[in-house]
Amino acid sequence: MKHALTDIPGIGDNTAALLAEHGIDSVKTLLKGGAKKLTKVPGFGEARAATVLAAAEALKHDKPKKTKEEKKAKAEKKPKKEKAADKPKKHKGDKKHKKKKKK
Repeated sequence: MKHALTDIPGIGDNTAALLAEHGIDSVKTLLKGGAKKLTKVPGFGEARAATVLAAAEALKHDKPKKTKEEKKAKAEKKPKKEKAADKPKKHKGDKKHKKKKKK
């Protein structure tokens, strides 16, 4: 799974859409274009471009974070453990197999 532009701090859905309009549709293309391409996008000066590029570079080396949907799907797949209170109590007389008597 690859990182989305919105995984970069300071890049929301609207900014990601604006970047896509300027040919920057992934973290990879953002890093490849560098500050020169990023500063051509309205709202990105040299300082913001440097900050976003540094965050994108750090993100490139991290594992992608799971979305809420992925976490929920994983939790649903896990079998739930029974609580001690939910388990039936065992008694000495409740044996499935009784010992056979020797003759």
